[in-house]
Amino acid sequence: MALKSLMLRKKIEDKKKELEAVKAAGDFETREAELEKSIEEAETDEEKDAVDAEIDKLEAEKKEAEEKIEGLEREIEALDQELAAIEEGQKDKRKDGKVEMSKFGRDSMEYRTAFRDYIQTGKVDREILQFEQRSGDAVSAASDLGVLLPETVVQEIITGVGKVHGQLYDRVKKTNLKGGVKYPIGSFSATFNRITESTKSDRQDPGGVTGYVSFGYKIGEIRLARTLLQAVLSVPVFEQEFSKTIAEAYVKAMDIEIMSGAESNNECVGILTEAAASPSRIPAANIIEMSPNDMADWTKWQTKLFAKIPLAMRKENPQFAMTAATYEANIKTLKDDNDRPVYAETFNPVDGAEKATFKGKEVVFVENDCLKDFDSASANQYFGMYWVPEKAYAINSNLEFTVVDYFDHETNQWVKKALVINDGKVLDGSYIYLLKKVANP
Repeated sequence: MALKSLMLRKKIEDKKKELEAVKAAGDFETREAELEKSIEEAETDEEKDAVDAEIDKLEAEKKEAEEKIEGLEREIEALDQELAAIEEGQKDKRKDGKVEMSKFGRDSMEYRTAFRDYIQTGKVDREILQFEQRSGDAVSAASDLGVLLPETVVQEIITGVGKVHGQLYDRVKKTNLKGGVKYPIGSFSATFNRITESTKSDRQDPGGVTGYVSFGYKIGEIRLARTLLQAVLSVPVFEQEFSKTIAEAYVKAMDIEIMSGAESNNECVGILTEAAASPSRIPAANIIEMSPNDMADWTKWQTKLFAKIPLAMRKENPQFAMTAATYEANIKTLKDDNDRPVYAETFNPVDGAEKATFKGKEVVFVENDCLKDFDSASANQYFGMYWVPEKAYAINSNLEFTVVDYFDHETNQWVKKALVINDGKVLDGSYIYLLKKVANP
């Protein structure tokens, strides 16, 4: 199964979960019944007017939910059609002989079993296993990249990356582009233009965004002890545990690199690294300095940050990124002039979990190896970010992991290392506002 098919399946699964959540969240039938009972029991015109207002509000919510449900259903249908077309195309190619099929495909039980044996014992069955080596400019190619993972493991990794540490990785744009090519930043988004019979849309116009981004071929490794899962005999269980190990290590590293990765370390170029560069893709005006006094003053948040957000960014539903400690200690404690909390707790109606929001925007929690807690941060350290992830940053990779042997001279033991080629860059820094701690004046 092709990687694109796997990614489409994951996207369809996510959209279906979102659809179910929207359907379950409103509970409109119960609320309508309660309001009908309330209007029957209302004794005064004021009480009836109040119930009528609630009914109007409920109808508006119901209409909004129905529109969202219709939109999600259309998206799922379109994705299903795209997936079917891709898989049908793969079948046609196999019939025509254009795709050379090996005796044991990477989704066959023979291949999956041989891969498990390779990881557990080091046994190499060259008649079954497939190896990847350097081949020109292929995105997945590097010298001695080793044994290709079974398709089932690749699918588990793709599914798993959104379930672990990767709060930032899960949100940024994912691409699978050829490395070493300069791509106009405007090509990562679309623009709307009016045309007439005598005019046409200018395909060269990058939508007002200037500059280019070029992705490289950077190899990352995840070291695995040979003793990994040696007691696991079942192939499906082995694949689940193996892929979970890879996904957790990969996504945790990506979160850190998205924020602070350095080109000099052969890493993705992090947002904080880009902010320190000269010239930088992130405008100097987008660095917001907050002192302890500012943090405790709601009006400072309004004037220093929210008042500066342009309309183009507001409509893209920006998000906050900060540590849980900063949110609990510095955001949830904000008060107005009458000493009343500005923060209001909200909860997910589906699972009852607290929904972290600030001024109606989602707050994504990260570990303090990505951003510092405000109270423990030193002066001039970053503690938060307000951004539109898919507009601001991209990771370029096909997630085609391979595994090779590695001898650790420090521990004198053979280990395996899983390798993947990827790169990450800031796309449009105007969609990033960084929050920096400064001392009180």
